[in-house]
Amino acid sequence: MTSLDQAIQLFEGNDLIGLAMEAEHVRKRLDHHKIITYCTEAAAPSYIELQRADSIQQTMNRLEAVRESGATAVMPRFQAAVTAVEYLKTLALTRIYLDSVPHVQTTWTIGLKICQIALRFGADDIAGDKNERHRPTEEQLRCLIRDAGFVPKQRDALFRTYYLD
Repeated sequence: MTSLDQAIQLFEGNDLIGLAMEAEHVRKRLDHHKIITYCTEAAAPSYIELQRADSIQQTMNRLEAVRESGATAVMPRFQAAVTAVEYLKTLALTRIYLDSVPHVQTTWTIGLKICQIALRFGADDIAGDKNERHRPTEEQLRCLIRDAGFVPKQRDALFRTYYLD
């Protein structure tokens, strides 16, 4: 289990590759299969959305609260002013610190390429808004997951898988 101080050091460090590798290590420990799930339905009831905080300490306080909540999934989401690097660092930190939360989600609404990279930063699920105007097709999502080196598996809003591609 990663301590609060260790998590802050990881976030503040400049080793983006190392951060991604540590997040991937935690994801593999939770589920060693190379399966990434995706959903086009509404979020699960225990889904928690993190907002960008003003400081790393505020972000960690939010993650600490989520850590003990029994949540099934968590998705970091931010305003448009956040860079892709900040998003990926926070996603990786979320996976590393919330090793008791089974699913860390990314979303296609941040852009398909960033979404694909996020899979290597600890995300194990892709979700999005089904009302999104530029929503990808299921085939695009499956290709995105396969091209990242994973196996796509469709799930419902309660994380029950029902299609393996």
